[in-house]
Amino acid sequence: MKQEVFQAFSLNFLKSVDSTNRWLQDRINKLKTIANQVVCAEYQSGGRGMDGNQWHSERGQNLLFSLGMDASFILASEQFLITQMIALAIVDELSDHIDHRKISIKWPNDIFFEEKKLGGILISNTIRASRLDQSVIGVGLNINQMNFPEWIPRPVSMGLICNQKFDSLDILKGILKRFSLRMDQAKNSDGLLRIAQDYHQKLFRLDQWYVYKLDNSQIELKIKGIGEYGMLKLENRAGKNIDCDFKAIRFLFDDELL
Repeated sequence: MKQEVFQAFSLNFLKSVDSTNRWLQDRINKLKTIANQVVCAEYQSGGRGMDGNQWHSERGQNLLFSLGMDASFILASEQFLITQMIALAIVDELSDHIDHRKISIKWPNDIFFEEKKLGGILISNTIRASRLDQSVIGVGLNINQMNFPEWIPRPVSMGLICNQKFDSLDILKGILKRFSLRMDQAKNSDGLLRIAQDYHQKLFRLDQWYVYKLDNSQIELKIKGIGEYGMLKLENRAGKNIDCDFKAIRFLFDDELL
């Protein structure tokens, strides 16, 4: 394992690991804090996304990392803020390399380029009383992979978008720098408002009519924004407002419509 320090972060590089999130979570019991600890792997044998979905990545082609965070300044009821900060940090960095107008955040935690998935985020938190304690933020970002298995729906990489190779370490450093800036924003009311506004503006399919699967039915809805506790706010054709958590609604694409 090679280790180096980039600014305030301690970076741990692994050739292979089952899961960078699990690697970092195992250290919570061994270290007083995992804040600013970053583990980055060339390959994950057991990478996972939201709801236990498998995360596929070719060895050495993409950016797979987890970041430890001291989240004690965040109320447990406001933990969606972490998702907003890391998603925006990724979008901020990617916007320097690919067309920012085509990058969006598919609620709650996927990074999209047009209608294709560029990356995903998986977060686990520990809670102490009414506040968060420590957070493990896992990120998988498709950088240089050019071919994907057929079972992966709508994947894309920076390499496929731009037809060139990128330095994953440079992308990682950029994301960490921008996450630090978002962390600073989150510690005052004006900064929190800016984070909420920026996340809102980058929402995938914002203010557009699309068909979703809701309560086992396909229904046309419009995304209006994010509500309390990070719920997705939608509107139906009758003008009724609907709030959903991530298990209640499914985004549908053209090849999935009835």
